[in-house]
Amino acid sequence: MSRRTPEEILALFGYGEDIARVPFPAETRDGVKAIFTDAFMREYTNCNSFDEFMFSSAVFVNWDDDLLVYSKSRFDAFVSEVSSFRTWDAMLKKAGESYGTE
Repeated sequence: MSRRTPEEILALFGYGEDIARVPFPAETRDGVKAIFTDAFMREYTNCNSFDEFMFSSAVFVNWDDDLLVYSKSRFDAFVSEVSSFRTWDAMLKKAGESYGTE
């Protein structure tokens, strides 16, 4: 049996058009972790740190991979549930804007 890609697995569950594919090399990963400070996470989410957020969202996203492949609608629903943002993109944008101003 051949090994399926994350995209193929998500497509099996009906997420063919809903799949986000985001390059996530170590440099990007470090940058994302830097902008999501503990202060930001405590203010805008139910999590105390970005590590806690990543652990909670691991069912939606493999944060250790060089390519993030996930269902955009499912991950956005998770973000909406645990934060004051409706989408991951909105949360990411706000963290980027807030970085260095705390």
